[in-house]
Amino acid sequence: MWWIIVLVVGILLLLVVLLTIPIDLVFSVERSDSLKMKARVKWMFGLVGKDIGRGKKREPKEPAKKRKGNILSLVAAFTTEGFAQKFLSFLRDAVRALKVRELKANVTVGLGNPADTGMLFAVIVPTMVFFRSLASVNVEVEPDFEEEKLQGYCAGNVRATPLKFMTISILFLFSTTTLRALRASFRARKAKVPLLERPASQ
Repeated sequence: MWWIIVLVVGILLLLVVLLTIPIDLVFSVERSDSLKMKARVKWMFGLVGKDIGRGKKREPKEPAKKRKGNILSLVAAFTTEGFAQKFLSFLRDAVRALKVRELKANVTVGLGNPADTGMLFAVIVPTMVFFRSLASVNVEVEPDFEEEKLQGYCAGNVRATPLKFMTISILFLFSTTTLRALRASFRARKAKVPLLERPASQ
């Protein structure tokens, strides 16, 4: 029986060691009339590599009703008491766990309705303030209040240690604040309650 215990402990130790080996991700995404994605994932310090997402992909247009539900659920989550601060804290911890060598983006977003676009950017702006404080990051997201639009590019070079990032993500996802925000998001998506009628602490 002892050899089974030794085998299990050995497998767990090997798994921990593998999760401490960094993963490198170099990617680029460009969106105009079509979506172009290209990425390369490298592991074991470049000994193992995989190219993913090459070529062009044309996306079906998302129905306005579904888009509205997505916006309401997103805003409901971020207006949950304490979640915005929790999310920004997670971002800070994630950036410390990641090594962001370079991240560039220039994106224009419009939802075809000024109110919807304004609601979306009420969520985006605090995150943008955080990203602009990082030396290796140059990210610009601009609103278009007249047209329905999603255009621009994003490119980056990031190194992540899986074990660190998994630990941070698990602590964030299963925190009481995040679970309350997810519950509020789900309720808003089902009920489609206007933002002004929803309590901030829901």
